[in-house]
Amino acid sequence: MLGLVFLLHRWDPGLRIGHLARVYWPLLIVLWGIAKLIDHFAAQRTGQLRAPLLSPGEAALLVLLALILLFFGLGDWAHERIPWLRIDIPAFHDSYSENRTVAPEAIPAGAHVTVETANGSISVHGVGGSELRASVSESTNGENQRRADERMNHVEVVVEKTADGYTVHPVHQTDFGETVDVDLEVELPKTASVALRTDHGDISVTGVGDSVDARTESGDIEIHDVGGDVAAQIEKGDVRIDQVGGNVTLKGRGEDVEIADVKGNATLDGPFTGDTVVRKVGGATQVASLWAHLSLSQLTGRLQMDSGDLSVSDVNGPARIETHNKNIKAENINGQLDINDAHGGVKVVCTTAPREAINITNDSGDVELSLPARSGFQITAYSRSGEVESDFESPSLRTTGEEKDGRLDGQFGGGSGAPAPKIIINTTYGTISLRKSS
Repeated sequence: MLGLVFLLHRWDPGLRIGHLARVYWPLLIVLWGIAKLIDHFAAQRTGQLRAPLLSPGEAALLVLLALILLFFGLGDWAHERIPWLRIDIPAFHDSYSENRTVAPEAIPAGAHVTVETANGSISVHGVGGSELRASVSESTNGENQRRADERMNHVEVVVEKTADGYTVHPVHQTDFGETVDVDLEVELPKTASVALRTDHGDISVTGVGDSVDARTESGDIEIHDVGGDVAAQIEKGDVRIDQVGGNVTLKGRGEDVEIADVKGNATLDGPFTGDTVVRKVGGATQVASLWAHLSLSQLTGRLQMDSGDLSVSDVNGPARIETHNKNIKAENINGQLDINDAHGGVKVVCTTAPREAINITNDSGDVELSLPARSGFQITAYSRSGEVESDFESPSLRTTGEEKDGRLDGQFGGGSGAPAPKIIINTTYGTISLRKSS
């Protein structure tokens, strides 16, 4: 087992032995159990004493194997987060590379272009003119320059006319039993729409006037200055999308996400475990993950979310936030606000007197609501096994406490003819604070 682990890593570091060890380590217990069952039945057939559960030699091998797999796992984890840090065992083969260009291809205005590579990065730039140009960078491992050149020369990047447009892709990329990494840098007319596909590699798009559809299994996605819709799908990596003239849809999973300056809607669907930042969305912002569901109308400010905190500021319309185990801060929501949280604090700041309803439900956490002093509202606030505090005083406001429960009911201000907005706050094991904002 130890020899096989080292051999596989040295033969192809791209197998990511550390990742496999982190995911499939329970198989070691399964294999050990099978070996023990074989020893047990073999001892029964021969009439020998049953073998011990763990011999000293086996214990030493298990400890050694665990340490080696831990080394691979930590190395892989560190390389994911600090790409420039190398913690690798030298491979059998050296790495070789070469660059080449593809003959230009004239394409009509508004053409759809698909760019694909199995392993490698894709970079697309929208430029003037009517030609499609591609630059190719190939790399592979080999025991010598001649063998590596044989593999790379066997790969050819072609531009094919298809039923729905044009496709740029390498052929014979996986021949010889080993994949040649093919990075593609493509220049095309600004009026084109593009679809980009890679299994392992980064994707970068700039200056495309029509729609963009980008997908990578492992790599970062960066998309800037796009005139149409953007659809992106990722399984591992960071995403940055800004200056989009249409809608943005991001699906999958990954780490950090930044989306900004979107004229249409922005939709995030999937568990992104790093920092998520969304700014200036002209349409609706929708976020759906395992731990949070958000719906915001016209985000003129900023949404930021990480593992422990969620903040939203400046929304010109209704906002709905459902999450758990996060501290929430919402500021300047100019529409109905609905918040449902658990095991976190909630803080809402209204810089202007509210005109729409505010509904806050929390479980095991404090709630603080700040309103301008001249606000008018109807309120029902109840904290089970908690307290209610208020800076607002009025004969029509009643603060009561029953045993360990706190309650605030009544109305403050209003009377101008328009009905006062309703505020409903419920929490458990926390304090509800109604403050006057400065």
